[in-house]
Amino acid sequence: MPTFAAAWLFIAFILWLFIRDARQRTGVSGALWIPLSWVFIIGTKPVSVLLNAGGSFVDANGYLEDGILDKGIFFFLICAGLLVLIRRGKTGDVIRRNKWLILYFIYLALSVLWADDVFTSFKRWFKDFGHLVMVMVVLTDEDPVESIKTLLARTSYLMIPLSVLVVKYYPRIGRSYDRWTFQPQIIGLTSHKNLLGMTLFICGLALFWMLLELFKERKHTKDNATLLGLLALGLMTAWLLHICHSATALVCTLLGSAVLMSLQSPAVRNTVKHLGTYLLTCAILVGFLQLSLGLVTTLKDEFVEYVGRDPTLHGRDAIWQAVLSEDINPLIGVGFYSFWSAERNQRISTSGGYFYNLGEAHNGYIEIYLNGGLIGLVLFIAVIFSAAKSIKREVLHGLPFGSVRLVFLLNILIYGISESIFDRMTIVWFAMILVMMEHMPARQERPVLERRHPAFANRSQRTPLQRAVPSE
Repeated sequence: MPTFAAAWLFIAFILWLFIRDARQRTGVSGALWIPLSWVFIIGTKPVSVLLNAGGSFVDANGYLEDGILDKGIFFFLICAGLLVLIRRGKTGDVIRRNKWLILYFIYLALSVLWADDVFTSFKRWFKDFGHLVMVMVVLTDEDPVESIKTLLARTSYLMIPLSVLVVKYYPRIGRSYDRWTFQPQIIGLTSHKNLLGMTLFICGLALFWMLLELFKERKHTKDNATLLGLLALGLMTAWLLHICHSATALVCTLLGSAVLMSLQSPAVRNTVKHLGTYLLTCAILVGFLQLSLGLVTTLKDEFVEYVGRDPTLHGRDAIWQAVLSEDINPLIGVGFYSFWSAERNQRISTSGGYFYNLGEAHNGYIEIYLNGGLIGLVLFIAVIFSAAKSIKREVLHGLPFGSVRLVFLLNILIYGISESIFDRMTIVWFAMILVMMEHMPARQERPVLERRHPAFANRSQRTPLQRAVPSE
C-alpha cells in the first residue's frame, strides 16, 4: 500500500475510534484531554523531536531529554491540571484517602535538598509531581472508573495505530539502529525499544480489560463495531510486542492478561484475602535476592532463558553489584534522581568495562534506594501495601475495577525488577500511580449487585461509581 494512502487509512481508523468513543462516553469531562495529552507525550518522543523543533538532546543512557518547548508544554499541562482541581474542590478528599502516596512525594521533594544539583533535581521532581496532578484530574471526575477506562482507551486508540503506521511505513521515525551494536530496533513513536515495550504493556492490558468488559455486556447489547475495533487494536499490539523484542513487556502483558482472566472466577477472587501475605513474602524474597546478588537459582535461569534473556538479565546482575557498592548515605540516598551524575556515571561505566554510559541501574527498587535511601524505599513499600489494602477490599466486594487495579499493580511491580520505571517520566509509572490511588469513599466499597441488594436497583439513586458496576 502506498505510504500516503496508509497514513490516511490509519488516521481515518483513529478518528472512527474517537468518534464512537465520544458518543458512548457522554458523561466524561472534557478535562480528561489534559491527562490524555500528558500520557501521549510521556509515551512518545519529546514534542520538540516530533515537530523537528530542536532543543532536545540525548542523555547519558541514550534516551532523549526534553528541550525548552517540551518544558513549556509540561508546565502548561500541570498548571491546567491544577486549575481543574481547584475548580472541582475535591482534592482534599483524594489526599486524605492516599496519605502514604502523598507522604512519599513529599519525601521525594525534601530529598531534592541534599542532591548535588538541587535545581536539576527539583525540575525532575516537579515533572514527576505532574503525574500526581494528572491522576487527580482523572479521579476527581464525576465517574472515576469510567474516566480511567476512557483515558486508557483513548491512549490505545492513539498510540497503537500510530506506532504501527510509523514502524511499517515511516521507518525513519519508527525504527532506529543501536548506536553500539548497529542492530535495527523497533521504537515506534518512542525513542527506545524499552520505552515502546512499556507503552505496549499498558495498552495491551487495557485493551484486554476492555474486551472482557465488552464480552460481559454483549449479553444485553450487540456492539459488533466496537468489538472489531478492539480486536484490531489487540492484533496490532501483539504484532508490535513480537517485533520490538522487549521480553519484560511481553511477559508482563501475557501474565497480566492471564491473571485478569482468572480473577473473573469467584473462587480465585476469594484468594485475594491473603494478598498482604503474598506481597510480604514476595518483598522479602526479592529483597533477599537483591542483597545476595550471587544467588541465582536454577528456576530463574530457566525462566529468563525461556523468555529470551540470559541468566544475568543481559548483565544486570553486574550493574546491580556495581551501584550497590557505591559509597552513599544508606538512610537518605543522594537526592531525588541524582545518583547518575556525570562523574559517577562515567566512573561506574568505565570501571565496569562498559563502552557506553549506563545511566540507570535497570532496577526500579535499587534506583529508589540509591536516590532516596532506606527511608524512600520503606515509604514506597508502605504506599504499595496501602494500595493493596484498598484493592483487596474492592476485589472481595465484587467491584470489577478492583481486579484491574490488582493486575496492573502486580505486573508493574514485576516490571520494576528489570527496568528503572519508578519516579520517572514513563507511562508505566503514571499507570502505577493511577491504580494505586484510592478513588472512592469507604461507604461505597461494598457489593452492589442489584440482585442481592434491591436498594441499588434504581440507578437514579446510585452514585456514578456504583452505576459503573454491572449487574449480574
